[in-house]
Amino acid sequence: MQIVYQMDITGDFDVADLSIVDENVKAAGKKQAAETLAAVQDHHEEIDNIISENLDNWTLERIAKTDLAILRTAVAEMLYVESIPVRVSINEAVDLAKKYGDERSYAFINSVLGKVSRSLNDSAKE
Repeated sequence: MQIVYQMDITGDFDVADLSIVDENVKAAGKKQAAETLAAVQDHHEEIDNIISENLDNWTLERIAKTDLAILRTAVAEMLYVESIPVRVSINEAVDLAKKYGDERSYAFINSVLGKVSRSLNDSAKE
């Protein structure tokens, strides 16, 4: 999430040098972190569109940068990292929001990701 936040702040979604994962992630999570960052890099516009489609009366520009980084990370995991169950991505995102967001961030993120999850389930049924 912190790396995705940095990507947004710098406006650079190119993670050509994934050694940043080696420097910032514990050994057990390196593969999943690399997969998640690659997904954010390769699909950030699609991820942002999915987030936007699941917002009520909000725009991406209005979302706090930390909350947006958490959402992007979770949606990337939900869509592109098969080794992480959707429930786990949502739970981790809520935990990150409690730690890094304001007092309402976790509820907002839980709501948006719940809608994303339901829309993914609906798409899978079609």
